Amino acid sequence: MTRRLNTDYSMMNPLRSARIFGAVAFLLAAPFNSSARAASTNPLLDFQSDSLTQSFRDSYQDVSAATVNVDVPYGLDEDQKYDVYLPDSRSSAPVIVMVHGGDWTSGDKQDAAVAVSKAGYWVAKGYVFVSINYRLLPKKDPLIQAADVALAIASVQKNAANWSADSSKIVLMGAGAGGHLTALLSSNPSLAADQGAKPWTAAVVLETPALDIPEIMQSSHAAIYDTAFGSNLEYWEDSSPTDLLDSSGLPMLVVCSTESASDSCGKANAFAATADNKGISVTVSPQALSSGDVNAQLGVANTYSDKVDDFINSVL
Repeated sequence: MTRRLNTDYSMMNPLRSARIFGAVAFLLAAPFNSSARAASTNPLLDFQSDSLTQSFRDSYQDVSAATVNVDVPYGLDEDQKYDVYLPDSRSSAPVIVMVHGGDWTSGDKQDAAVAVSKAGYWVAKGYVFVSINYRLLPKKDPLIQAADVALAIASVQKNAANWSADSSKIVLMGAGAGGHLTALLSSNPSLAADQGAKPWTAAVVLETPALDIPEIMQSSHAAIYDTAFGSNLEYWEDSSPTDLLDSSGLPMLVVCSTESASDSCGKANAFAATADNKGISVTVSPQALSSGDVNAQLGVANTYSDKVDDFINSVL
């Protein structure tokens, strides 16, 4: 089954413009820096390149002389940017692309719970870590946000060689609303093709109940879901990872909180069962952590982080 991010709806359809925008943005997504352009033949290598802070190094001493390239644009909008954390020594490095959460309305690629511990943990292991921003509600709805994530993946794939990274070894990771976007695209990676992205290796979905949108919308739910998904049944289906599961879906690890008030583990198990019927490998990892700590504690030295790392190693 091939689904697209530019399906027509009875509501005004912003996704068609997203596709048109994405095609243009992809052509223009190569990073630029007017102050450095004249001095560099490859600005991607020194684009606003900053040494990691001393506090970061104190917490993650194995990062050595790693740097971060900040606010690298992958599209034309101010919010379409990512940060690239680069190990000092790398050759054909695998890549983790992180999608922040925030109820589709907030959050940032540099939030401590999003980037710091995760970047430190994986950069120390020789990974390139990319943390992305995308356009948020009310500016853009979840399907356009998914298109943004796909456009960012395409940019990372295009630029990976310039970071001495391997474009064929990319793991998409997301938490909360970012977990929904990660699961949505990874359930049916053909969705990302309109934005120029090729299928990536696998995905890690961190604590999101938003795996079956019609089921959520037809039962008692938080008001944020009405804001995000509206009242159109077709839109619910087209933004639902469960409904979009296709045999081309990628291997996924879904981490859930056993303390979640929204039964995220029950929803993760239902998602995994549907995926299994489609021949897609989805592993559920329940964690005795709060919903917030499923995100915040990943990358801290603990057995949880090691389990996620074991999954990533198994698919690369």
